Amino acid sequence: MIDRTLRRVFILAAIALLLWMLYLLKPVVIPFVAAFLIAYLLSPLVDKFHDAGLPRWLSISIVFIGIGILVTLAIWYLIPLIWQQLMYARDNIPAIIGWINSSFLPWLSNTFNMVEMEVDTNQISTVVMDYIQTHYSADSIQAFVLRLAQSGINFLQIGGMIVLIPIIAFYFLLDWDRMLESLRRLIPRPYEKSTLKIVSECHNVLGAFVKGQFLVMVLLGIVYAVGLQLIGLEVGLIIGMVAGLASIIPYLGFAVGIIAAVVATFLQFGIDWWQLVLVGVVFMVGQAVEGYVLQPFLLGDKIGLSPVAVVFAVLAGAQLAGFLGMLIALPVAAVIVVLLRHIREYYEHTEFYGYKTRVIRDASTGSISVETADVDVDIEMKKPEAKSLQADEKSSKMDASFNKDS
Repeated sequence: MIDRTLRRVFILAAIALLLWMLYLLKPVVIPFVAAFLIAYLLSPLVDKFHDAGLPRWLSISIVFIGIGILVTLAIWYLIPLIWQQLMYARDNIPAIIGWINSSFLPWLSNTFNMVEMEVDTNQISTVVMDYIQTHYSADSIQAFVLRLAQSGINFLQIGGMIVLIPIIAFYFLLDWDRMLESLRRLIPRPYEKSTLKIVSECHNVLGAFVKGQFLVMVLLGIVYAVGLQLIGLEVGLIIGMVAGLASIIPYLGFAVGIIAAVVATFLQFGIDWWQLVLVGVVFMVGQAVEGYVLQPFLLGDKIGLSPVAVVFAVLAGAQLAGFLGMLIALPVAAVIVVLLRHIREYYEHTEFYGYKTRVIRDASTGSISVETADVDVDIEMKKPEAKSLQADEKSSKMDASFNKDS
């Protein structure tokens, strides 16, 4: 008992030490974790090319080149649109300020009995220049240069990480099968079957969730973009695409999309209540399509979380790991749900829960069977069947008759 306790304490201490070392090496570990996740997501596609007869390195290269081409085309198409919308917003800034001074601020003052206000661009420019001269004087030029240099170093680090992650992912994919086999061999033999079952369930849940979520993002972005374009919003295409991409985080796509659409409506149409109603209708239709069509058919109940649990998972991920935590909150929650389900099943079959064992011994054959039920542990003697009793009595009479004749 003491040896077992010491062994468990040693294992827990080793796990805690490993986690602490990973935390200290977080800047180094993050690229490898990101590369492993990319390799995990791309491995099914690479396996399809490899099963078709192509070498594995060529299959990986085809997948990476295809993704690079798609990303390049998307950037090539989006940058002119984004630049056009930025120029459109810049040209409309004077009109926005005029509308605020002539319509919004007077309405605000009259409605809430506030002092009349006005946006003065000259005053704003003066305040900004005073702030710059006060906080960024000649004495702080050296500190500013140091901060700028540090920002440049951080930028280079981010750029290097962006280049490094695909390279690591390539080598992960190249040795994917061998790596999985090495991990499988680390599992203790008595727990191999149950562990592989749990891993298989987690893999199925993650695969279905990732594919379903990707389709939901694309289709929802199309719904938003088409709807906003139909009501005459000039930047509707970009807003719809951004809202669709942001929907990877629950409720973020809706919030970002409707706020951006309302602001764009004010910029383009001014105070036009009918246009605002149309914007609300577009996003209500998008939410209805997502909730009653896309989510049930593409995702279903892949995670098994209630809406309250989804919100909690997203907020917890944001608190622990920022924006990256929000992105991976739901996949991690899906894996945790699978693990908790198996833990609950194990707990429900323990004596502490009240799941008892009955040992039954057959008196005729001497065999022992085990049954589980919500009863106390006991041992029962199973009585022989009637036919067996008759056979035993007949055998006893024949033996007695034989002894008598002898």
